[in-house]
Amino acid sequence: MKLAIIDKKDMTLKIEQSCLKFEEQSIPFRLIDMLILNHRTTFVAKDILRLTKENISILLISHNSSNFSIINSANAKNSEIKLAQYRSLEQRLAFAKYFLTHKLTLHQEHLKSFGIQGEISKELQQVEDASAVEELLGIEGSYARAYFAHYFAHLPKTMHKGCRSRKPPRDPVNALLSYWYSLYYHIITAKLLSHGFEPSLGYLHTPFRSHNALSSDILELFRSSINQAVASVFHHNILQVEDFSKKGGVYLRFEGRKRVWGEFSALVELLKPKLDKEIANLKKAIHETDTSH
Repeated sequence: MKLAIIDKKDMTLKIEQSCLKFEEQSIPFRLIDMLILNHRTTFVAKDILRLTKENISILLISHNSSNFSIINSANAKNSEIKLAQYRSLEQRLAFAKYFLTHKLTLHQEHLKSFGIQGEISKELQQVEDASAVEELLGIEGSYARAYFAHYFAHLPKTMHKGCRSRKPPRDPVNALLSYWYSLYYHIITAKLLSHGFEPSLGYLHTPFRSHNALSSDILELFRSSINQAVASVFHHNILQVEDFSKKGGVYLRFEGRKRVWGEFSALVELLKPKLDKEIANLKKAIHETDTSH
């Protein structure tokens, strides 16, 4: 996923000769998979249509980093994968076990990078023995509490309250975790749409209103990498308490998020091969389930 991030107030964009133009800069379409824009960007409708025709997704972010919108091409793609997805829900538990098993394993590997040795053989056996998705969610919740207790213990104490909080986040670490989770969730959604998947049909997560459950499923495989990158931001003092607002929760300010776009872009680039592989593996598994009928 090649990102182009333009996070400036009152910026005007235009298109010339298959390039995105702003100020004195120019970015060829071939170098963009997703365009991330500040909500105060000016961009005329015909140019938006041109970008989506080139299969470039647009992600709009609000000033306080708490609201997002995706603009994608409305053209249908690979409708057969959607049909196979519907039928694969008969094997929902098996798919859900895959996502949770890999999430637990990846998170435990992350804790080892902190020098924390532990065993998850008990949890993995519980996952294998589970007879319902609800059981898996209980296992996940219990492990997450233990994981984050270790995680926060290795971060500067002035930047967190020692536990995971969201909706709203209550401290800077949780604010950045939630923000980067949300960004990557939307990147996954755009990627799924480009391959013809229905992002709202998940396995570990249950479809609900506007929730893209499949995007959340796949996000589980990347949370530990995001957690590690967030920890690095705070270990290197890239962000300070002043970079966050405290109104109805704690959120990354506009000025603060500009300081960490480089780190986020590098993370997305690092994770690109794995995301491509996971989506390819999912497509293969869904089709194999479909042909087994």
